Amino acid sequence: MKNLLMLVAVMAIFFACGQTPDPGKQAQALLDKGGKHFEKQEYDMAIASYQKAIDLEPKSAAACNLLGMAYRFKYIQTRDQHVRDKEIAAFQKAHEIDPNYLPAMINLGATYYQMGEKAKAAPLFKRALELNPSNREKFELLRMIREGESQATSPAASPAPGPPAGAAAPEIK
Repeated sequence: MKNLLMLVAVMAIFFACGQTPDPGKQAQALLDKGGKHFEKQEYDMAIASYQKAIDLEPKSAAACNLLGMAYRFKYIQTRDQHVRDKEIAAFQKAHEIDPNYLPAMINLGATYYQMGEKAKAAPLFKRALELNPSNREKFELLRMIREGESQATSPAASPAPGPPAGAAAPEIK
């Protein structure tokens, strides 16, 4: 009986000491949970899960990208500009963490493109094609790059002409 109690005590100590939570595994479980909520169009719950995963793994570009996607779909539902701002911030953070992470690069570009800021989207799409020249959406990306580059060079995109350098500013009366 003493041996059995000793074995149980040793096992309890072993499990108590060996149960340090692995933030990576916890974060992955939260990402999986967020994905299930996302599939059910429960975007607020997906956002909460993805944010918790980011809290555990703040350098995860993938988690930030998933958060951005959840915000994107919530924005589509609500058309709330505050939600759109969070979408952009999440994609930007993912791109900042890993400047070569293609999903975030393309998602950020797609958001800018959808907003009509095609000149901001073009360099992201261009870089994505440099990193992955055989991207299956290559021709669509090339089209959007051309649109963005033409927007950047159009007179409407340029600042209004002002007085020549060194000219006196007009008097305001």
